[in-house]
Amino acid sequence: MKIHIVHIGFPLDHPIIPVDDRSIIAKRLSDLQQRMRDLGYSYEIHHASPETGLDAFAHRLRSRPCHGVLIGGGVAGNPAMSYFMEQIIDVAHSLAPQAKIMFYNHIDDPGVIVGRWFSSPIL
Repeated sequence: MKIHIVHIGFPLDHPIIPVDDRSIIAKRLSDLQQRMRDLGYSYEIHHASPETGLDAFAHRLRSRPCHGVLIGGGVAGNPAMSYFMEQIIDVAHSLAPQAKIMFYNHIDDPGVIVGRWFSSPIL
C-alpha cells in the first residue's frame, strides 16, 4: 500500500519568506519531494497561508487518501503562526481523522519525521 503524505506550508511568494531565500527554498522543496518519492512515499507539497485560507487543502484531503500531514517549518516553527497551525490541524483532523499530524522542525529531515510513523515502502 502506498503511503500518501501531504506537506503543507507557505507559498514561496508569501511575505514571510525573504525574497532572497525563495529560490533556495524552492530547490530544497523540490529535492525533498524527490527524496521522499525515492523512498517510496507518495509525497506532495501543498501551499496555503492565513491570507489564502485552507479551502484548497480541505479539497485535497477530501479527494484522495492521506496517511499523514507534515506541517512545514515556516508554520510549525513560527509562534506567530500558532492559530494558522491550529486551523491546519483542525482541517486535517476533520477530513482525514486517520492521518498522522507531523511537524517539520528544521532539525530532523522530513524522511526521519515521516519514518517515525511510517516505514519506507521500499526498505
